[in-house]
Amino acid sequence: MKPRLLLALAVAFCVDAGAQERFTPLRASPAPPSAAPALPFRYVGQLSQNGRLEVLLMRGAELHSVAAGDTVDGEYRVDSITPSTIVFTYLPLKLKQTWPFRR
Repeated sequence: MKPRLLLALAVAFCVDAGAQERFTPLRASPAPPSAAPALPFRYVGQLSQNGRLEVLLMRGAELHSVAAGDTVDGEYRVDSITPSTIVFTYLPLKLKQTWPFRR
């Protein structure tokens, strides 16, 4: 190709060559996380105090006494407790997890 033709093509592509709309590159949105991590708790026991059911959980070496509405380490919210299950919300992803436990 001739140098002038190459220059004309380069200029045409650089200035959108008279296109009606500007080119907008597509941006891929990040894929939503599919699942929360496994619950990091070990069941220790439960008690009823002032009509409120509480569950004792170990997370590593730390003991937590939790009831419905409590937040654990700013990462999990306890949504509900029954005699055999706890429903958590993993707060960073806002995903619910139901945890059946044994007494």
